[in-house]
Amino acid sequence: MSGKDAFTTEEVAGLKSSDKITLVRARGSLVWDDTGKEYIDCTAQAWSNNLGANDPRVVEAAIAQTREMMHIRPNFDSLPRRALVKKLREIAPGNLNQIGFALHGSLAGEMAMKLAVKNRPGAQNLIVLQDGYHGRSLATLGASWPHPNNPFLPIQPRFTRVPHPYPYRSRLGMDPEMESQLCLGLLEDAIVKGVDGPVAAVMMEPIQGNGGHIEFPRSYYKGVREICDRHGILFILDEVQTGFGRMGTMWASEYYDVLPDIIVFGKGVGGGFPLAGILADDRLTWFDEGEDALTFGHFPVSLAAGVATIEAIQADNLCAKAKESGEYATQRLLEMQKRHKLIGEVRCPGLMVSFELVTDREKKTPARHESQEVYRLGVERGVLFGESRYAGLGNLIKIKPPLDIERPLLARALDVLDEVLGIIEENVK
Repeated sequence: MSGKDAFTTEEVAGLKSSDKITLVRARGSLVWDDTGKEYIDCTAQAWSNNLGANDPRVVEAAIAQTREMMHIRPNFDSLPRRALVKKLREIAPGNLNQIGFALHGSLAGEMAMKLAVKNRPGAQNLIVLQDGYHGRSLATLGASWPHPNNPFLPIQPRFTRVPHPYPYRSRLGMDPEMESQLCLGLLEDAIVKGVDGPVAAVMMEPIQGNGGHIEFPRSYYKGVREICDRHGILFILDEVQTGFGRMGTMWASEYYDVLPDIIVFGKGVGGGFPLAGILADDRLTWFDEGEDALTFGHFPVSLAAGVATIEAIQADNLCAKAKESGEYATQRLLEMQKRHKLIGEVRCPGLMVSFELVTDREKKTPARHESQEVYRLGVERGVLFGESRYAGLGNLIKIKPPLDIERPLLARALDVLDEVLGIIEENVK
């Protein structure tokens, strides 16, 4: 680097290896590329900047810790670890007071799986939901919705996937409650006679993120909890995408009034720094020495950033702001739905807003190409919209900016979306 602060485009000239946008700067809900073009970031960079990019409080906390000590092996305790544990216990639901840390959500998910197996001796089975997504490490890739042409199957752990409710595309035209009860019955059947041997845990996302932003009827969350209790199985909620205010509450478990045994957290907790982990019930037996340890698992800079992030989310009342902005975006989309036939269903809650695109509302035919066009045309007009799944498999557009996005920016992003949908629909006539 030629300067003290950042790389320059001149220093890396000729090294661009793809047609991806090269981002060089971010502030709040805005990012800029290497040509100077500005974008409204409705992805919060993989739903991670709940607080907004480069918040000064987080930056200063990280710099202060960097000056003291940048790396501490997990054999030792540290002041930022103790501070973040204290802060997380203050906001954790129920008695989820045992806390473990990792640097990304996939390893936090694996930590939750390991703890579940440790607390259910002899149980070799883990149950997950179809269309669920828990990461891309070797284990969590196996727990996620099927990936096409997956070359890692021979060495992946096996998970049992069970059906889940999908209110917009319910089976045989069932109403959501009836389908919820059907899927709960199928889950219990899988536990009792669908696997060989006992089940350690059921793991699910409160809202399926990469698998389609699918929210279930409230009865389903309660039902899963009751089934787990009935069979002595642990209930794991993967809140990597839903935690830290995204739903309009600190946790989705609070929103749905259901208490799991383990919460997996990540993304929004670090204020842009890599940080993830689990919250586990006090009654669970914790890991013995050496069973779960990562060289950089207690990265003190990230831990300090995490403390600052949570304090800022609380100080700025971002749960309430997420709820307000989410309601505004949802109402705008519902109004657009009256004019744009591509919009099949609008989904929320909180600032977890999305909509499914269809070419035919009666048949609910997924509009995958049109979804790609929404993203492409949005980029041209300076807005980064989120997509569902990769490789063009999805037909969902996500609007999940930082929770503190200013209303004029959110309004402008929605105006662009309105314009883009009109252009796409005009071209397919």
